[in-house]
Amino acid sequence: MSVSKRRAGSVWLRFFMVGGLTALIHYCFLFVGVSQFGLSSTVASSFGFLVAVIFNYLMHYGWTFAGGVDFQPPPHGHALFRYLIMILCGFIINAIIMFLSVQVLGWNYLLAQAIAYAAVLVWNFILANRWVFSN
Repeated sequence: MSVSKRRAGSVWLRFFMVGGLTALIHYCFLFVGVSQFGLSSTVASSFGFLVAVIFNYLMHYGWTFAGGVDFQPPPHGHALFRYLIMILCGFIINAIIMFLSVQVLGWNYLLAQAIAYAAVLVWNFILANRWVFSN
C-alpha cells in the first residue's frame, strides 16, 4: 500500500473517531437540553452543535489532518476562517433538517439528529479534507 493510501486511510479513520466523539458531545447537549431544561429540540441541537464544533476543530487541526513529520499545517487563522465557513454551512444544514424533520414531519428529535449528522458528515469531510486543512 502506498504512503498516500495509508495516509488517506488513517485520515478517514481519525476523522470518524473525532466525529464520533463530536457526535457524542452534541447528542449529550441535545438530550440534556430537551429532557432536563425543556428547550426545543432545534435550540438544544443548535447549542450542542456550537459546543461540539470547538472540540471538533481543535482535534481535526491537531490530529486528524496533521500530516507526518514534515507536514506544515496551514496557519490557524487561515484554517479557522475556512473551518468557520464550513461549520456555518453545516450549522444551517443541521438546523434545516432538524426543523423539517421534527416540526414539519413530526419525527423523533433523536432520529432527526442522526439524519442531520449524515448530511453534515459528508459535507464536512469533503470540505475539511480538500479545502479547510490543506495548504
